[in-house]
Amino acid sequence: MNREREALLQRRTGRYFPVVSWVLPHTRGARLALTIAIIGSLGVLFSQAFLPLTVEHLLKEGKWDARLAVELVLLALLQLFASLLSHRAGHHVANEAGTSLRRAVFRKLLRTPFLKQQGLARASIVSRHTADVDRVCDAFEATLIEGIPAVIRIVQSLIILSFLEWRTGLAMTVASIVFLIVRTGIGRSLLTIDRQRLDASSTVGELVDETITSSPSIAGSHLANWQGQRFSNAVGTLRQLTDRQGAKIAQLVAGANAAGLVGLVVVVSGALIRGGENLAAVAASLLYVEGVVKGLETLPSWIRGVQQGVVSQIRIDTILQSPERLTPSPTTSSSAGLSLVDLAAQFDSGETVRNINLVLPQVPVIGLVCTTRVDPDYLCALLSGDANPTAGAIALDGHDVRHDSVKERIWSVPANSSSFNDSIGEIFRGIHPVISDSEILSALSRFGLAHLPQLTTGLDMPLGPGGEQLTRNERQRLALAVVLLARPEYITVGPILALADADTGLPLLQLLKESVTSTAIVSINTAELAEATDAVLFIDTDGVHLTTHRELLMTSANYAHHWAQRLATDEVDLSVLGIPDGDERTLLTRLVTESYSPGEVIYRQGDPADRIVFTIAGRVEIVGTNAQGDERRLAVLGPGNHCGDLRLSPGEQRAETVRALDDVVVRSLSREAISAGMTGLLDRTTAERQVVATLLRHGPTALSDLAPLMPALTDDQITQALALLERDGAVTQDSGKLRAVQKRRSRTGAADLLDRLTDL
Repeated sequence: MNREREALLQRRTGRYFPVVSWVLPHTRGARLALTIAIIGSLGVLFSQAFLPLTVEHLLKEGKWDARLAVELVLLALLQLFASLLSHRAGHHVANEAGTSLRRAVFRKLLRTPFLKQQGLARASIVSRHTADVDRVCDAFEATLIEGIPAVIRIVQSLIILSFLEWRTGLAMTVASIVFLIVRTGIGRSLLTIDRQRLDASSTVGELVDETITSSPSIAGSHLANWQGQRFSNAVGTLRQLTDRQGAKIAQLVAGANAAGLVGLVVVVSGALIRGGENLAAVAASLLYVEGVVKGLETLPSWIRGVQQGVVSQIRIDTILQSPERLTPSPTTSSSAGLSLVDLAAQFDSGETVRNINLVLPQVPVIGLVCTTRVDPDYLCALLSGDANPTAGAIALDGHDVRHDSVKERIWSVPANSSSFNDSIGEIFRGIHPVISDSEILSALSRFGLAHLPQLTTGLDMPLGPGGEQLTRNERQRLALAVVLLARPEYITVGPILALADADTGLPLLQLLKESVTSTAIVSINTAELAEATDAVLFIDTDGVHLTTHRELLMTSANYAHHWAQRLATDEVDLSVLGIPDGDERTLLTRLVTESYSPGEVIYRQGDPADRIVFTIAGRVEIVGTNAQGDERRLAVLGPGNHCGDLRLSPGEQRAETVRALDDVVVRSLSREAISAGMTGLLDRTTAERQVVATLLRHGPTALSDLAPLMPALTDDQITQALALLERDGAVTQDSGKLRAVQKRRSRTGAADLLDRLTDL
């Protein structure tokens, strides 16, 4: 701990009510309950003050007095009712304050560097929203209904006791003062120990979280014993601090009891010396002594709770008092639309771009093309106002995009689009509160997710933590579907899998053009998709270039080299597909590289059979599920193997689930690309390939039903493509329906795969 934090702890140690003033602003919605709690506590104190005096009067009279008896009963009932009222209202106030405080911490978290786990580990951030808020609110509640009333009870009991039995009052006052002096010394050391113990507890939680997230590295590097020793050391530290904490608490409790025993001894000794005289005063004195003792006994647990609350308060303040994560600059440009103003940015690879001044054209789609050392997701974060550049700014209509009012105009779908542990319906309603189920189903269908409601048991079943029931491709498509339904003005899209292949990416580009009111900036991974954009923003070591794809091919050697070097022909053997030799190299351009973490689903049983997967690095397991839902491992595949052979009959679904066992790199080839290779369509236009792929996917289809299945193509494009395909015999008509003609290609080893093709 730094000196500033240590000094702050010490300054707050001597204060009895440090948490109250800190929590009070969060009780605005429960002021009535707070008033009731205070009135209830005052009622308890009133009854405790007058009960002993009533008892004294009854005993002093020496005979039955109905009025005094009724008064005694009423005071007892008042104490019971007021105690219930104060506890119930006090708990309500603390609960409301806790809710408000959690919301405030969470709102602030969204605006701090801690959101990216910069400066605090994930487990520590979580505990500040949960355990630390609980401790602060427990301390506030205890102060309100136990601590303050206990202090007042001690004071009023000592005052009245001094009038009844001055010797006893004096002895109890001295004993109480001694206890408070001792308590101050013990409390200072206890506060430090509480802080150390909370830090040690957080360390234990962080190690558990680290072990879970780093399990592949621990297993692969055989670090289990080392990690276990680290955990044992942390637990040992926690045990030692807990022992020290318990010893200090025991000292506080013993001190309180000692102070109470002093008063009891003085009262009893006085009664024995005086004999039977003044029995009523003795009885009343004992009740007041008992009040002091009860108050002193309350102090140790309350003080401990307050001190733990102080430590938790300081921990929460690390978030509440943290500087803003985003630091927008004032008006920076007079240009309309998006502009880069003296921009400098450094990427994790060490690559840096500097002094970029550029105005992006207001066209439907701008393709974002980056070299391997430039992270497109970080660029998308900069363009959407979710990250700070090294220098300069990105402006929208002259205002920094990091301003809240400007940031609302730009939406973003990053590659790491983790979903939420909620239903598909609720995720859509998070942005579109009044959306109907039919509109959700329509949106899912447009983005190739029509199968999700069946796989996830409808629209109202949670998807699991992080949306674990969905594959990465499904999570990305779902995020895109939700965002585009809002018809954003601007959107940035990271390197998602659906845009890594031309045949699956072109329909999405069309959806982006239809849904975005101004401009979509999309990370592009294929030259064919780059050709389909309205402009290309290319970033390399030489700087930033903005023009069309064709112009860049002619003017930028780095851009041309970027696309030429993307092939890796020695990683994937396409001979298993029965593709002619002349088409293999063209088909290699359609391979999509993907990476998965251990346990992540690559595809799931019941998914559409839409691609074949080649393992490049790491291992995957193939798992089957029987009718009872029990899983059984069928195989483990390493590099050089493939899975997901396409059943090209319409509507075919996966019969198995494939999960990553290690950190896995795979390259996949879509159904559309394979269909084009098998039917000799690799040299065809995009429209022709999409027509054939659609007929293969859906089976024989009437011309009137074909256009809705290909929203990315116009009616003229479909008509021209069909004319060419029918001329060459690739598509025929039978009974008013169009069907794709698959021409069997002879190739050694391909017969088994080709025999799976349905005779359409």
